[in-house]
Amino acid sequence: MTPILEVEGLVVEMRRHGVAFRAVDDASFSLERGGALAIVGESGCGKSLTLRAIMGLLPNGGRITSGRVVIDGVTLGTAAGGRGRGHSQRQRMSIVFQDALSALNPVATVGNQIAEAPRHVLGLGRSASRERALELLHLVGIPDPERRYRAYPHELSGGTRQRIMIAIALSSDPAILLCDEPTTALDVTIQTQILALLAELRAERGLSLVFVTHDLGVVSQVAERLAVMYTGRLVETGTTAAVLATPRHPYTAGMLAAAPDVDTPEREPLAIPGSLPDPLRLPSGCTFHPRCRFATPECVTTDVRLEPVGPDHEAACLHSDELATPRAAGNRG
Repeated sequence: MTPILEVEGLVVEMRRHGVAFRAVDDASFSLERGGALAIVGESGCGKSLTLRAIMGLLPNGGRITSGRVVIDGVTLGTAAGGRGRGHSQRQRMSIVFQDALSALNPVATVGNQIAEAPRHVLGLGRSASRERALELLHLVGIPDPERRYRAYPHELSGGTRQRIMIAIALSSDPAILLCDEPTTALDVTIQTQILALLAELRAERGLSLVFVTHDLGVVSQVAERLAVMYTGRLVETGTTAAVLATPRHPYTAGMLAAAPDVDTPEREPLAIPGSLPDPLRLPSGCTFHPRCRFATPECVTTDVRLEPVGPDHEAACLHSDELATPRAAGNRG
């Protein structure tokens, strides 16, 4: 079966102080119809830019310099913005942003904001668009939809605003939902509710989902497949179960060791040493080598790309076999 979404060799260039750099570097992945993919990594690694590039919503100064985005076999316009058939295919996607309060219009009621896409994208009349908005408010679990329809964003809680963002994203009846860290600013209880809502929507509506996060603790709840990104490159991909059980890149293993484990609360989280490098001064070879305890001189000079390390599992590491040993597993915590 043809994947509903294919991203092939995506390169996104940004500029800082007049100097160009690759913020997303040769990213390739696919999404099966009705499937879910999580993209994880530290803030600044290129996850959100990848989603924005797919949607054609890059910030000023950003441009796609190579690669393809394909929906159901149709290649979308990229650098030129995409028109024609590719443009209509892009309308089959919607995005949920992280900061709902900033993304929502503060001077428009949430009901009118939900009804906007049904009017302008689906061509519904004013009355039908209003009914559509009320249905979506009910669908995302907001009580008393009639009253909430007339509310403004600042009158709602953070969890309710995020549900509004999901309702807006669903209002154009998309086939693919892109989620840019939609639970980051929420407390644990509300975060669990939002993740459960996304799972219900996938089951009920057959949505395909790309979920960006820096929290490995949530990925097993939302996605069957996982892609780990570092300095704009994918460094490990595979099924979520395989990657979390046997990480084969030191960065993935480091993120797992840094995350609290509710099953073993006595284990102290271990921070990854150092920080993301300046994108204008990336290290040579494997860009993770300055922070990696497995690094050897060849890591400094070798440009490592994804290679198979197991069934449906790839990693970009010269020492991926060492991470599979019991000793390495023990050091992961």
